[in-house]
Amino acid sequence: MSKGIYAALSGAVAQTVALETTAQNLANAGTTGYHGARPIFHEVLSRAARSPREGAERHMGVSSTAMDMTPGATKATGQPLDIALPPRSFLSVSTDRGDRYTRAGSLRIGSDGTLRTSAGDPVLSDAGKPIKVDPASAPAITPDGEVRAGGATVARLGLVTFDNPERMTHEGAGVLAAAPDAGAPRAAKEKVETGALEESNATPVRAMTDLLQANRLFEAFTRTIEAFHEADRKVVTIASKD
Repeated sequence: MSKGIYAALSGAVAQTVALETTAQNLANAGTTGYHGARPIFHEVLSRAARSPREGAERHMGVSSTAMDMTPGATKATGQPLDIALPPRSFLSVSTDRGDRYTRAGSLRIGSDGTLRTSAGDPVLSDAGKPIKVDPASAPAITPDGEVRAGGATVARLGLVTFDNPERMTHEGAGVLAAAPDAGAPRAAKEKVETGALEESNATPVRAMTDLLQANRLFEAFTRTIEAFHEADRKVVTIASKD
């Protein structure tokens, strides 16, 4: 079997990951605070044969995905519980999988008085506790991240940042998990923008362009695999006639 088929196959697999990632970005083009993911391609110099005189081959692969930290556009809403977060910062939230993070700043007060995200996850304070307020006390959020109700400060938002936030991973519904290489969360000092929301940075136009490019590359690698396969078939046919 031709060695080149392995390089073409690794390239096709890499483009499959790119297609899946781009499809996810396209599906979340309208999700508040969503930051698109992008595959990280790498070339692997491998030696298929044991002989040191054999040539090495380059294989394309995907080592991981990274989050695009480019801020999305900010849209004013005028709602007292809507916030747009500063770059590279995240709200701490509680989920059934443990503490997670989000940039979706569309918040609301649940029926039990808990401050929640639009996905229903409780928002945590800087002390790591769910924030609760009286819904009838006209709650609002200040640029300093204070949650105020009835003229008094109830809590401060658990706003955090990471050394490598691009290493965070999407879990759906705008929720992010912090992988070990993202670093430990630490308190963010920047102010939030109140009465506004950050739109997704994954625009439909960009996502469609990336989707078409990945699809074309996948088709090119597939044709290359078929060409190698056909060449191998001809070699076997000729050899069997001799």
